[in-house]
Amino acid sequence: MASINDVAKLAGVSTSTVSKVLNNYRNISEKTRDKVLHAAAELNYVPNAIASALSSKNEKRIGVVIFINLERQAIDEINMQYLFGSFHQAQQLGLEVITVFSSVFEKMNKNEIIQHFRSQRIQTIIMYGLHKEEKRFKEIIDEQIFKMILIDVPISGEKTSYLMVNHRQAQYDIAKAMILENKTPVKKLLYLAGRHDGYVTDLRLQGVKEVCNELNVELSYHYAEFSEKLAKEIVMEHGQQTDVVVCASDLMAIGAVSALDDLQVFKPVCGYDGIKLLGYVDYRIKTVHQNFFKIAESAMCEAKRLIDGEKGRSLILDYQIGPVKYEDVIL
Repeated sequence: MASINDVAKLAGVSTSTVSKVLNNYRNISEKTRDKVLHAAAELNYVPNAIASALSSKNEKRIGVVIFINLERQAIDEINMQYLFGSFHQAQQLGLEVITVFSSVFEKMNKNEIIQHFRSQRIQTIIMYGLHKEEKRFKEIIDEQIFKMILIDVPISGEKTSYLMVNHRQAQYDIAKAMILENKTPVKKLLYLAGRHDGYVTDLRLQGVKEVCNELNVELSYHYAEFSEKLAKEIVMEHGQQTDVVVCASDLMAIGAVSALDDLQVFKPVCGYDGIKLLGYVDYRIKTVHQNFFKIAESAMCEAKRLIDGEKGRSLILDYQIGPVKYEDVIL
């Protein structure tokens, strides 16, 4: 195991400087701080106090990282279900959960992020909401520094597993149902995709493209970034010219319905996710139901599996298609 002297030698600084950097002293230049953190990461250095805590009995501490979409409305049922499912299953398995929101990492570089997890005695991480532009975390995943469970990120490796529904197939299935079940022939379909850099965005878009090609339907798609407001604006502009509206999230579907109401036209609309909020909308919106509580439980079980020495893998979970009914969501 590397020592503080090894880190100091590689970074070209004194051991006292290494100690100050690792203890977050402020009177250290960014250049020196980065050199020390890079050296510590390269040597896989863990301070003695932390190393003693990182015994096998403490491998049960799981970091649950939630990437927050600041453009999304304050009501975020999905992340809450992820947290509830994580806590519930962790208790069943005797694991400890440390919740970390992405805002914590805003000003950190890759090495600082690694050191942050190590300082928290975290060796296994579950990630929700990771997107392609987060290159710091992509590098950490590729380097296999921690045991990782990724949700909706199709990357697996020796120490990395991922979980997701088959998003391409699910989007294909619900779009096909919207086309075939419509009372009049569907010639044009408007698709509201998620964020440009979302890992699942391409999969869902692939699904809707496949079904439109198969059924000879003209496809128009726009990235609404999972925003109800942006979805409404897009449908206000293009809703009159389409036959059905397919959305990559339920919130965008609600925005689409609001726009159609303002336009005083009726077009079938479907969503994706199955959030309870749909049960309160006075409009029948078919959706792809994902069980986020169950996804989180499965992710925690996979964390335990990796801790026990098993290799990373991919897990494809079930989904259902149908509306969210009011009587199913009221207490």
